[in-house]
Amino acid sequence: MLQALVWTMALGTSIPAIVLAAECLVALRRTVRPATVPAAPPYVVLMPAHDEAGGIAPVVAAVLQQLRPCDELVVVADNCTDATAEIARELGSTVIERRDAERRGKGCALEFGREFLSLRRSGRDARVVIVLDADCVPGPAALPTIAALAEMRQAAVQGAYLLEPPRHADAVVRVSCFAFLMKNLVRQIALDRLAGAALLQGSGMAFPRAMFAGMRWATASLVEDLDMGLDLLLAGRSVIFAENARFVGTASSRQGTAGQRRRWEHGMLQTMTRYVPRLLAAAWRERRGGLAMVVLDLLVPPTVLLAMALAAAIVLAALVDGAGLPLCVLLASSLGLGLVLLATWQRHAHAILPLSSLVQIPGYMLWKLPLLVQFVTRRQRAWLRTERDP
Repeated sequence: MLQALVWTMALGTSIPAIVLAAECLVALRRTVRPATVPAAPPYVVLMPAHDEAGGIAPVVAAVLQQLRPCDELVVVADNCTDATAEIARELGSTVIERRDAERRGKGCALEFGREFLSLRRSGRDARVVIVLDADCVPGPAALPTIAALAEMRQAAVQGAYLLEPPRHADAVVRVSCFAFLMKNLVRQIALDRLAGAALLQGSGMAFPRAMFAGMRWATASLVEDLDMGLDLLLAGRSVIFAENARFVGTASSRQGTAGQRRRWEHGMLQTMTRYVPRLLAAAWRERRGGLAMVVLDLLVPPTVLLAMALAAAIVLAALVDGAGLPLCVLLASSLGLGLVLLATWQRHAHAILPLSSLVQIPGYMLWKLPLLVQFVTRRQRAWLRTERDP
């Protein structure tokens, strides 16, 4: 009985560790290819914003710099109690205001924007809709790049959405930004190369107009973007990654980071339980190997949870089986994962996570543990706005 438990824990933790290590290796060998796409079609940027007066101005300015006369920025000022709408309007964007105290959240704001785009009569004829958060700055040519790819491939396109820690950020925020980079860049590169697919991640997303019009954003999910991307894949639609189109948000405060990570990770764990069986069935029924790779990626838990599970499995294997095969498997997979994570940090994250912050990773793991325990004891089920740094 105990031997079976040891092997179950060994395989249950080693397989996700091997998958994550393989994804890191693929990303380390990948180089950004120059974009070979035609000129972007007319596009509209849809920006949901709730009480973003303190930081929306530079984002709007950066977006407007990438727009042509045929393009447009539409800001959805959603239940705002500050000057978000006035600031965005004065800078030159189209602003629509929404008031609904009962139905709150980003999904409801995007539904409102979708209805606005579908009902109005305008001389502009956008063929692509881009969703961009109000705290997310597009990098050079990022908007026309994903618009062109969406039109050319008739696919949903996810840009590389990353977080940048403030200068005064502590180790918790910096390690969280590294975890964000792992999920939103490193593993996306691997999925793109191994499966020809990507996951939607909430900001820096482009959709052909007809695809966007058919989507329903106001869902009960904490990670509606991820869920809708998986729904598109199940329906046989393409979701692709644009590595060279960067979108950078500013990391929130330590308190805000806790709430943000709790929402993301509780939502991802819920999505895993709902979508893995459906994706496996579709992969088998339709002979779509790419979906099987998406399943493997979804089965990789948050990195801290995986590290703690590996440590627990190593201790159990050593106590029950001694220096047997399960312990060897666990040690090999843990060592391999540790080495490729170190190489990934050196390649992609040295600037956001200085060497001095690495020694505080154990403290980050202790800080993170209550968030993971709350998935069982006090699971988050409703959307809450992330607090920003003052």
